[in-house]
Amino acid sequence: MKQVICLVFLGIFWSNAVVANENQRASVEAAVLVKDKNVTKAEAAAQSGRIINGFSVEIAKYPFALSLRRDGKFDCGATVISLSHALTAAASIYPYRNSPQRMTLYGGSTSPTSGGVSFSVIRIAVHPNYNPIVRVSDFNIAVLTVPTNAFRAKRNIAPIPLASSVVETGTKCSVFGWGSTNYYIPAPATTLRAADMVISSEATCARAWLQLPSPVVITSNMVCAKGDRGADLCIGDCGNALVCRGKFTGIAFLSSLRCDTSRDSGYIKITAPSVRNFIRSQSGV
Repeated sequence: MKQVICLVFLGIFWSNAVVANENQRASVEAAVLVKDKNVTKAEAAAQSGRIINGFSVEIAKYPFALSLRRDGKFDCGATVISLSHALTAAASIYPYRNSPQRMTLYGGSTSPTSGGVSFSVIRIAVHPNYNPIVRVSDFNIAVLTVPTNAFRAKRNIAPIPLASSVVETGTKCSVFGWGSTNYYIPAPATTLRAADMVISSEATCARAWLQLPSPVVITSNMVCAKGDRGADLCIGDCGNALVCRGKFTGIAFLSSLRCDTSRDSGYIKITAPSVRNFIRSQSGV
């Protein structure tokens, strides 16, 4: 996983995100990317989220990992939290919130395309405070509902417990997904990948993101992490799970424009009161 995912997708899916037109969405992502004068339009259009400098892992050890497909094609990551629900980032799914039939979840396999099981999404609930107009919303979370108990007794598919306490700065964690492993090749990884991350302080993360020409505000609803050995989120990693001490701690949604660890990656904090209450209200978890 080189640089985790939605990063471009995460923090970049801002203006016109309400439009469900794929070309328009690509334009939005590119528009934000080119604000970095070192990124060409062509490069910007190619990005959307992936894990860089990570390593391959087996789904049997991490059965909570899902890939989210739109119209049958890989889009980003998602995570099993109950036998009937999964979580992902709101940015990647907001334009399709009223068209759940276009979305499917795929799990049970190390491959994102074969050997697993596909699940229909029957309902999409986006956090009521999510704002698609701002560059980065700190309520970037959505609950996906599948048919009742659809995840039950499926090989290599199981919920992960949610974090119940805030993790301290310096805590070692990991992020999982199928995002691109090469900044210049925006295709999903062929196998599930992981990257080691270390929780960073909110203050350190906030300073780094405020230095951009269009600053990003880091809030208490977010948790930041620094990739180990050059690991970072990148195209296709939006919605991936940040796991600390075996608990689902954050939802990937923000990363550096070049997937290069120049800034800490950002995750929606599962333990943030508004986020946790939303998850409970939509899933019962």
